Amino acid sequence: MASENLMQLAQILNATLELDASVRKAAEQQLLGLEMQQGFGVMLIELVVNNEAPAEIRIAAAVALKNFVKRLWSDHVEQELPETEQKTIRTAALQAMLASQGNIRSQLSHTVYLMAKKDFPERWPDLVSSLAVLLTQDDFDKIVATLSTLDQLFEKYRHESKSTELWTELKICLIATQEPLTTLFIKMAAFIPQREQMNVKDVGSWLEILLFISHIYHSLISQDLPEFFEDSLGPWMDGFLKLLTITEDRITSAAGEPTALDKIKSEICTTVTLYAQRYEEEIRPYMEPFTQAIWNLLVQTGVETRYDGMVCAALDFLSAISERPQYESMFQSEEVLKTIAIDVAVKNLRLREEDIEMFEDEPLEYMKKDIEGTDTGTRRRGGIDLVRSLCKRFEPQIAAILSQEIASKSGNNNWYEKDVIYCLVTAMASKGETHKSGATNTSTLIDIPQYYRSNVHSDLVTDINSNAILKADAIKFLVTFRNQIAPEDIVASINVLLALLGSTKTQVHKYAAWALERLLIMRINGPIFSSANVQVAPLLTALVSCFDSDPKAEMSPYLIKALMRVVGVMDASTASAGGQIAARLVTMVETAIKNQANPVHTHFLFETMCILIKKASSHVAGGLDSSLLPLVETILAQNLEDLIPYALQITGVLLLTCITRDAPKDAYFGFLGFLLRPELWARSSNVPAALYLIEIYLKAAPERVMNEHGTTIFAQYTRLIASKNLDKYGFQLAFAVLPSMEFANGVTEPYAVLFNNMLKRLQGSRTPSFAKNFLIFLAKFAIILNASTLARALESIQSGLFSMIMQRVAGPGFEEFKNLTTTEEKRTIAIGYGTIFRDCSQMLGESRIPLAQSVLQLLEAPAVTANFGLTIEDEQVSMYNAEGEFVNPFSKLASAGKEDVLAPNISDHKGFFTECMRV
Repeated sequence: MASENLMQLAQILNATLELDASVRKAAEQQLLGLEMQQGFGVMLIELVVNNEAPAEIRIAAAVALKNFVKRLWSDHVEQELPETEQKTIRTAALQAMLASQGNIRSQLSHTVYLMAKKDFPERWPDLVSSLAVLLTQDDFDKIVATLSTLDQLFEKYRHESKSTELWTELKICLIATQEPLTTLFIKMAAFIPQREQMNVKDVGSWLEILLFISHIYHSLISQDLPEFFEDSLGPWMDGFLKLLTITEDRITSAAGEPTALDKIKSEICTTVTLYAQRYEEEIRPYMEPFTQAIWNLLVQTGVETRYDGMVCAALDFLSAISERPQYESMFQSEEVLKTIAIDVAVKNLRLREEDIEMFEDEPLEYMKKDIEGTDTGTRRRGGIDLVRSLCKRFEPQIAAILSQEIASKSGNNNWYEKDVIYCLVTAMASKGETHKSGATNTSTLIDIPQYYRSNVHSDLVTDINSNAILKADAIKFLVTFRNQIAPEDIVASINVLLALLGSTKTQVHKYAAWALERLLIMRINGPIFSSANVQVAPLLTALVSCFDSDPKAEMSPYLIKALMRVVGVMDASTASAGGQIAARLVTMVETAIKNQANPVHTHFLFETMCILIKKASSHVAGGLDSSLLPLVETILAQNLEDLIPYALQITGVLLLTCITRDAPKDAYFGFLGFLLRPELWARSSNVPAALYLIEIYLKAAPERVMNEHGTTIFAQYTRLIASKNLDKYGFQLAFAVLPSMEFANGVTEPYAVLFNNMLKRLQGSRTPSFAKNFLIFLAKFAIILNASTLARALESIQSGLFSMIMQRVAGPGFEEFKNLTTTEEKRTIAIGYGTIFRDCSQMLGESRIPLAQSVLQLLEAPAVTANFGLTIEDEQVSMYNAEGEFVNPFSKLASAGKEDVLAPNISDHKGFFTECMRV
């Protein structure tokens, strides 16, 4: 039977490799259906290690195992595998990894890491110690597999915040690995003088091992310098110095990718930089030889792209030490400063042929590096950072040296040299900048407003079709220094950008659109731009023309974000054409569906719709319903999963405008049946949008919604509140139905349904976040209805329940969460529990004083930050992470609307609570 099951599984895996999408998708669904069957994971592993199975099936099994583990070992899994089965899979996967090679080993190594990330050290305490033993063996393949897993597992120590839990885990790892890792490094470093006698394959494996060792060493010293590594610093530093000086021409790479040796040198530069910044006393005896070795590396390395990462790491090292006073003597000589500034910094600012080709052929990739902060691994960024670092301690000298360089390049009318000038001026002038605000701290040695008028403006207005890179440089300067350039020049620049949208160069369109999006949200004691000083209609026309002229326009968000900002400042006369604009946006969505558009473009396309609906609905007869509802119907009918959350939110915004305009709403109630289908709620990414829409339906027609669908709504609530991953949405839904509870005729004892499900979770599977949300819900209940109704609802379930919850749950809970609440949550608690003190004081009994003290302590404790209260623009910015990646898993539209403020008439919530306590 087991072999039959294995054969059946192999057939399903083979079907996942079919070119026919329908066959492939059906097989993938079969795999998902098998996941919770006992033994599924082990069967996959048996296929992976079965040498008689075809290679493609073994690899497919390895990939399927990795995906299976990724889902079942995630923090959001609703049903975990039994612990015995998890243990069996952990053991089998680790053994399979050590017995495998090549791509299969890589897949299994990552699988082991995914399990270890969740299970180590609590459920898998012996993992690291068992792997560390393998580092003492002579089997290169097993060593590589072991190091690969340790590398992935330890990398988090580079960036995670210090905590007792982290230190405990790190100590386990250090005790197990620090000695065998050091011994292995010394053993590998001993091959440096013998490497020429090694064959190419062995050299490749040797370098791969050294690369993993370097990575792991960096991770293990990132939190602090362990005593063992401090005592054994000599062998490590000596080995690193030797590795920085060697070359290995037999190991090559394809398509400009770095070799293992290039990566090793890069990692060493990064590690030594860490030492220079954090462990200065320990590294001091080695600083001079490292500085000389890294200097030589920069001087001797060519301009090929394979060296970019290594050169950037070396530039980062020079930048780091040039800022620190203890190394100042190394840079005091004017000759040294000139050499660094001209031969190192300026050399790495120059565009290479491949950079120009990227601008022409892959402009989106070029723009990502140039303006989105993803250029951390580029030479140009390294050169700019080096100039800025040098300016921190040697600004007058560097300014003089680079001013001469700028002057020498300015007279030859060479755009290639002028591009370097833009980099140099920006590097010297901007001492600090953010994506949101541009330059935040500037040099007093450069008159930025005057430089813009004398040099930059002419590049912007001269022949919009020539020198596209210079146009991009000038636009970038405008955006970077927008808060330093004179306001009248900023206002005038909008018309300059409008002209640039008519360029024949699509790259210029995107840069101009990016600038428009950044400038139109500028504020100086209020917004700078409005329909009074912005030509809205010509800008809309120009931006739409840019979409028409570029078949790849939907592959980036620049144009649509500019369109969104322009719609945001439209006046009544332009808004009257809202139907035409809406029709065009619908066409863009249809194009995005066909061409698999950039998801950020798609997101801001719907953001633009939201703003347009709010701006134009009152100026268009009948609103925009007839223009946009057919699109919503198409998305829902075709089950376009990625767009359904957007469709639900757009429906909500349209319905809100109907409420505002007191327009007919009957057309919307046909959606309610679809909205409440279990299949829609089964996909967690739909839940926030579905909740948002239900909240609006309850505002529009509470009696009708609760009478016709109350039972279904409460069923969804019961499911949500029972889930650890979705319970916060359960509280949101419970809060949404509170004002409409009187209409829940089809639900027996609706208050009991709400509270019994919450109390069941509190008693059976309480989590800190659930307990906090429960206490906040009680506060909201008291505000929306009243405290007496809250008390009666709880007392109807069990006599004395109200006072028991206040004493045993609320008091200790506020003590526990006092440092974990936002400003808005503190306000809700103050008003809600103030109301309880005022109206139900006698029922609180002896718990009154300790409960009051707990609330007061919570109100005085520091608040944690939250997105509540952010402007739409700031919320959109918050959707990008530190690496500049757009992260919005629930497709939330910032423009769709904010939560209503509870008790808006109360401005001083602390005063309100204090006053209520006195009653």
